[in-house]
Amino acid sequence: MPKHQCWKLFTYLLICLLIPIASFAEEQKKPQGPPPMLVEVAAVSEGTAEPMVELVGSIRYGRVSRVASEVGGIVEMLNFKEGGRVKAGQPLVKLRSDLLQTALAGTEANYEQVLVQLEKARKDLNRISALYQEKSIAESVYDDSYYGVQALEKQSAALKASLDRQQLELQKTSIPAPFSGLVQTKLVEKGEWVSTGGQVAVIADDSDLEAHIDVPQNLLGYLQAGKQLQVRAAGKTYSASFINFIPQGDVATRTFTVKLKLKNAKGLIEGMEAQAQLPNGPRLQGLLVPRDAVIKQFGMDVVFLAVEGAAKMVPVQINGYQGMKVAVAGEGLEAGAQVVVKGNERIRDGQGIRF
Repeated sequence: MPKHQCWKLFTYLLICLLIPIASFAEEQKKPQGPPPMLVEVAAVSEGTAEPMVELVGSIRYGRVSRVASEVGGIVEMLNFKEGGRVKAGQPLVKLRSDLLQTALAGTEANYEQVLVQLEKARKDLNRISALYQEKSIAESVYDDSYYGVQALEKQSAALKASLDRQQLELQKTSIPAPFSGLVQTKLVEKGEWVSTGGQVAVIADDSDLEAHIDVPQNLLGYLQAGKQLQVRAAGKTYSASFINFIPQGDVATRTFTVKLKLKNAKGLIEGMEAQAQLPNGPRLQGLLVPRDAVIKQFGMDVVFLAVEGAAKMVPVQINGYQGMKVAVAGEGLEAGAQVVVKGNERIRDGQGIRF
């Protein structure tokens, strides 16, 4: 084969080899889209919901006790700290009891002495009564013995009552916690005198929590005892039930304080902010989606529809609530459509999804 023909053949083969390599390199340079995101979806449904308004209030303890002493005395021991936790029945304060113990010992001695006198008087009465029946003694002697026994019986009863009272007072020198909870305020120190009825501590039951919300008077008609509501505090959402409202309004704002009892709300502290969703109108018909389907993006409430394997962001307007569902309105929403309920915070409009 001539030399120039060999050269042409070599050039042709080289071109044939380079074309696939170049094509492969070009393909590798093309940007690769992210893989479809795994999400969970739920169907849009139809139903009724209540229009809601969010109002802000405060967390309050439902049970607070200003613990007081039933007897007077000097504080001998303190068994609690301000801000600490106490258990029901735990001794909080011990008062000095030496004077009470001395008085109690004296009363016990007097009581025992009277019991001895009473025993002797009864024996004497039995002998005198027998002689009186035989007409051997005067009636006045019998009467003196009989009424002497009666007087000693009354005296022993009075001393027994005094003894019981002093024993009870001695027990009351130990002041217990009325229930388990947190110590809000310590009101005494060791060595101080506590009068009868004097307060020693303020204790709050932190397992009994309420949200107190000031609401306009027109909302009261939509609240019934036991109505289930939602309250958000410290970054969490809690179930709550309507208890009642304080029947005295603020004349300046025309608002009334509503009390909501929180369920399973351990860890909250009085004074924390509470955001409550309260009904502010009659029930309405609309499209319902799970609450988890609605998220905030770009300052708007949005849901993501699952459309042909891709996520479609739809801005929505919230019109009301029904338990764990929310009534929404938005372009393209219809009953039966699929909305993303899990993974929606990690996807963007148009991104591929699978479920």
